[in-house]
Amino acid sequence: MSKEELNNDFDVAVRVQKAFEEATQEKIKNHQGLNDGEIKHLCPVALKSTMTKAEREKLGLSKHYSFVPTMKVVNDLRALGYECVDATQVKARKKSTNGYQKHMLTFEHPDHKIDQVKEVELEDGTTETQIQPAEEYPQVLLTNSHDGGNSFSLSAGIFRLVCSNGLVIKTEDYGTARLVHKGYSFEAVQKLVKEFEETIGEVINKITAMKKVELTKAQQIEFAKKAALLRFTAKSYNEDNIADVVQIDDLLNAERKEDKGNGLWEVYNRVQESIVQGKYMYASSGKVNESGTKVRKGREIKNFKQSISVNKKLSELAFALV
Repeated sequence: MSKEELNNDFDVAVRVQKAFEEATQEKIKNHQGLNDGEIKHLCPVALKSTMTKAEREKLGLSKHYSFVPTMKVVNDLRALGYECVDATQVKARKKSTNGYQKHMLTFEHPDHKIDQVKEVELEDGTTETQIQPAEEYPQVLLTNSHDGGNSFSLSAGIFRLVCSNGLVIKTEDYGTARLVHKGYSFEAVQKLVKEFEETIGEVINKITAMKKVELTKAQQIEFAKKAALLRFTAKSYNEDNIADVVQIDDLLNAERKEDKGNGLWEVYNRVQESIVQGKYMYASSGKVNESGTKVRKGREIKNFKQSISVNKKLSELAFALV
């Protein structure tokens, strides 16, 4: 084969791979079910299907440890009508755990989208009731690792589609249920999913209640301060001094019309987005913008374990105001 032919084949392969990656991201954006190949591209560790005796010894796993492929759970959830709509894995901290590290897959059920019933004003000044596409998505999160450090866990929440690029931010956590590697069964998954489905209505009612609560400016600032303390956790930080470190106005800033207003739901969502996406300025010491103090931009939470933890605590802060 000539050099020119090799180059042409390479170019074709690059274009095919790029098209595949773009199509996969488009499916994630649109909350469409991913196939095994797309999951493997996003989260290679999830496709691990076997574990040898040598691997067990290298990882120091107990003889009682029963390896269960992540895709086994994926297919069990598929059998219950749930589609995998996203997948990710953390970066391995050690070379020895690369290929076994913690990973998370996100699932949705097509029948569990929450359509919005809204009163829409027409051009003639009258209003009519319309059903608009879902903004909140009930989801099941599957987390696992193959190094013995974590058991399977299923946690569930309602996620809100907050902007046109498909960003989703967690708005409620139902709690987490562990699936131990010893004695894993389809029946256990089925039981947990049933419990999740039974709580959907209850959580929707909580969100509805949030939408009816109005906050004063002082309450909004207090909420933002408590939220900031979820990211800045040093013992020296408290509600009295956190405003000297973090720009509280940044946390309360509304980037889109849907999040404007004094309602708890709107305040919660814009604070949440700011906290999770790092959309705020902060100072490493001293007062924000004080002469001689270096002001830095907040960092996005990229570790899904930390994201789940912060979002759960933030939900608890919001529900305390209902």
